Amino acid sequence: MRSSYGPSSYDDDYCLKPPLLLWLATLYLSRAILLPLLMGMGSAMGANRDALKLFRDLWSVEALIPSTIAAAVFFALLRRAPSASGAVRWIWGRGRLFLTVAAVLDLMLSVLPLVKTLELDAQTAPSLFAGAADLYFLLYVLLARRVRDTFGDFPPRIETPKK
Repeated sequence: MRSSYGPSSYDDDYCLKPPLLLWLATLYLSRAILLPLLMGMGSAMGANRDALKLFRDLWSVEALIPSTIAAAVFFALLRRAPSASGAVRWIWGRGRLFLTVAAVLDLMLSVLPLVKTLELDAQTAPSLFAGAADLYFLLYVLLARRVRDTFGDFPPRIETPKK
């Protein structure tokens, strides 16, 4: 693994940097948790009501399950450092599996309502877009060697000297 990536692919701890697309996949799959946070910040900063309504329309309670799974990986992504706890290391070691489960659940939530009704309405286009994004990120997480290698790499623990 070490020889197949250039020096700029590694961070200060000599671990593979998570690629930008992995960050985007994790953010997208965590959107049911992140959107309310963004809506709250937006309303506090005086954001346009139409923009807030759009965020509200994109949010659903059902999406909290896959988003919670992906948010755990997002948390581990933010906390990925030598001083990280055992829980963060455990989540990171299974991050690819967690994102796969989150993407499959999110894909099912996006596409199953369309299959059940077989009708075209105002929700069809956003649901198809969400399903396509879910499928894209699912395939990326499953097939990209860089994602597999990144989840297999974590900064070693800092050994504290014993007194």
